[in-house]
Amino acid sequence: MQNKLTGKKIYMLKRFEVENFKGFKDRLVFDLQAREYEFNKNLISNGIVNKGIIYGKNGIGKSNLGIALFDIVLHLTDKERLPVQYLSNYINLDSDKPFAEFKYTFIFEDDEVVYEYKKKEAYYLIEESLTINNSQVLFYNYFDKKDNFVDKSLIGNLQIELLDNKLSIIKYIYRNTPTNQDSPLYKMMIFVENMLWYRGLSDGNAYCGFSNGGTLLVEGLYSSGKKEEFKKFLADNDLHYELEWRTNNGLHELMAKFPTGKKAPFVSIASTGTMSLFLYFFWSITAFNKISFLFIDEFDAFFHYESAENIVLRLNANKNFQTLLTSHNTYLMQNKLTRPDCCYIMTQNKITSLFNSTKKEIREAHNLEKMYINGAFNE
Repeated sequence: MQNKLTGKKIYMLKRFEVENFKGFKDRLVFDLQAREYEFNKNLISNGIVNKGIIYGKNGIGKSNLGIALFDIVLHLTDKERLPVQYLSNYINLDSDKPFAEFKYTFIFEDDEVVYEYKKKEAYYLIEESLTINNSQVLFYNYFDKKDNFVDKSLIGNLQIELLDNKLSIIKYIYRNTPTNQDSPLYKMMIFVENMLWYRGLSDGNAYCGFSNGGTLLVEGLYSSGKKEEFKKFLADNDLHYELEWRTNNGLHELMAKFPTGKKAPFVSIASTGTMSLFLYFFWSITAFNKISFLFIDEFDAFFHYESAENIVLRLNANKNFQTLLTSHNTYLMQNKLTRPDCCYIMTQNKITSLFNSTKKEIREAHNLEKMYINGAFNE
């Protein structure tokens, strides 16, 4: 199936479940199925939310949700990882259960793929399961192998003799069988390899998935040749700079030039908010034409509300990948920017769309922010 708006084949995350991971003691179910609304249809693809915003009080688990979603990157890919977030307190500290459980439901064109696994630690697999169109094609327990099976359609004549539970059987099959781009397994792996998480905070260009290694923002901008586009992007956010390049000890410096004729390295005078905008622009020019799924944690932590709106509108216009943002900015709860089924409220071990948080019928003319502040939604 193809997206009628873009003609691109639809690969989407439909549903995610996690249990006993970090703060999620009980099972958390994140359902991304959309509802019937006649406005902002560009935010939906194939009946699934393509552009979502997640709200919740401090410490409720919004960041951990992103970390949980990207746990799959650790054992299925060789992409960039965030060891600090995964190597400490992996299992919920208030539980006696010895492992965490993850379940992903994907839609790849006309195929529904369900991938489930259990882990004791970040790189300590216990069990994996793969179901395609309601038919289980793989079950593998690394410690009790009596019920293990793998459908021949996945492996052909490949011999499966895995002893190391740090190596996923799914990844092993993918890397050691002939490429079949029509295979749902192949599509799942491509989707996961092109997932990108980053945090719009002041900890530099920390990210997970999609690529490998660190790239300096300035060097990335220089390599792209899009200085003028960056200048316009800043101007769209009411930041007006004259920019030029300078080479210093073999490195490229982006210089800001002032009417007085004085110059300074752009990064030395840019505010935290401006650098957060730079980080967004960097990923937009280096990754947005390739990624499958984008999660930005606290994306607008240092943005004025107008810049936050600007970024949301830019992301809404990019239909090639699925996007989830976390935010405290209720100004973004506007039906001109989102929809009741695309806005989520997160509480303890629960995440629910605005649509499912009230019995009232929500229409396009309703003020979602006002309704939220006045307690119309059951958290």
